[in-house]
Amino acid sequence: MPPKRLSLKEIPEAERPREKLMQRGEESLSEAELLAIVLGAGTPNESALQLAQRILKEAGSLKSLSSFSVHELQNFHGVGPARATQLKAALELSRRFAGSLGKSMPRFSNSRTVYEQMQEMFRGKQQEQFWVIALDAKNRPLVKTCVFKGSLMQSLAHPREIFQVAIKNSAAAIILIHNHPSGDPEPSLEDRKVTQQLANAGSLLGIPVLDHLIIGNGSYYSFKDAGTL
Repeated sequence: MPPKRLSLKEIPEAERPREKLMQRGEESLSEAELLAIVLGAGTPNESALQLAQRILKEAGSLKSLSSFSVHELQNFHGVGPARATQLKAALELSRRFAGSLGKSMPRFSNSRTVYEQMQEMFRGKQQEQFWVIALDAKNRPLVKTCVFKGSLMQSLAHPREIFQVAIKNSAAAIILIHNHPSGDPEPSLEDRKVTQQLANAGSLLGIPVLDHLIIGNGSYYSFKDAGTL
């Protein structure tokens, strides 16, 4: 029996792909939810999300789907010429963007490179910001995102948000980075405690924490360089 088609009104507003993207950011969406936005609408028997989920399941993966031609995409029930070209265009944009990242983004293989690439993000900030950089197998950044603002104490309750970024982007490793508005990058006892907890969590998940940088005023502290990570 095919799954019951949920109308847009039956889906909680916060869980509708478009509303979810606007409220929580694109990183919070699954591949199926992002694909549903590209599709725009479903079929008489499926919502856009159900159609997207089925396409991904039948294709095997997003990578496999990207190799399909416009003609092959039309073999999916519910995908006609218009949707096939929309899908192909979106997948090609993704491929070109990934290629441009590979050419323009340096490898984050040392703390100095990370600092030089990220320091402007924190210039003049009067509140702590905690960022996660998801890396591919060659230490090139896939995603750089701020997971929370405020005291580092808050991160103790939300390690899932930190590793969710890595998992959603199929990251091979992550780098953590936050600022000290005081300008002094020396880590506090809490900084050290949180870093070790997240490093332990990364080991369990198979997503190593390569470094944790604390940005100060014109300087930084690297847990890796200090030999404590």
